[in-house]
Amino acid sequence: MKKAIHFILSALALLFLFPVIETFFLSFYSNGGFTLKAWRELFFDCFIFYPMFWNSVLYSSVITAGSLFIIVPGAFGLIMVKKKISKWIFFLYLVLMMMPLQVTLLPNYIGLRDLHLLDTGMCIILPMLFSVFGTVLMHQYMENMEISQIEAARLETNSVFRVLLHIVMPQMKSCIYAVSFFTFIESYNMLEQPMLFLKNKRLQNLTVFIADADQYTGDILFPASVIFIVPVLLFYLLLHESLQQNVCKLTGGCL
Repeated sequence: MKKAIHFILSALALLFLFPVIETFFLSFYSNGGFTLKAWRELFFDCFIFYPMFWNSVLYSSVITAGSLFIIVPGAFGLIMVKKKISKWIFFLYLVLMMMPLQVTLLPNYIGLRDLHLLDTGMCIILPMLFSVFGTVLMHQYMENMEISQIEAARLETNSVFRVLLHIVMPQMKSCIYAVSFFTFIESYNMLEQPMLFLKNKRLQNLTVFIADADQYTGDILFPASVIFIVPVLLFYLLLHESLQQNVCKLTGGCL
């Protein structure tokens, strides 16, 4: 049974990997043969690529790190405050999570305009720091947390920070890794926000560059797409072992 499941999962993995592999080979293929022409055009003729690539890395890294400082305490507060208002706040989070991105773009634009943050890096980072999905996921995971350990720790200290650091976060490792990865992916793939909030091309991210690749000279779309995958792949390789180990502990084993 396990062999059959492994075979099916391997086949599905290859199916999903096919577009990535095809993109990689097409970046070296042109006019019926192997060539580095597209890579030379990207690296030596399209200098706007460099700031847009590093903007993607910077925005997603800052958003991922900063959002955890809001998500973890926020979810912890909703769990520990045993009042009706916390249930209403969580319900509001669920409503906001179900709203499509396009619904929130206009209010965000108006707020950023009034704060004079449009066409700055903060107009991308600030709205993304408050991840509704991350808070909901963390809240649902915390419901299975050992509350008795938290109550015992509160007898020893009044510091909420110490309770979070030494009691809550060690129990939440797998969820923190998952939320970090999902937040990084979401912020790294941003398209509408930088297109609408940023006029300066040098402040936009690599997703906008790929979306507008037809505006640049040469066949640079495939090599740009290959490089676009690299930070996501590195971040996954950094987290996947720890995430897999913690998930296996929770489920009692892996396939």
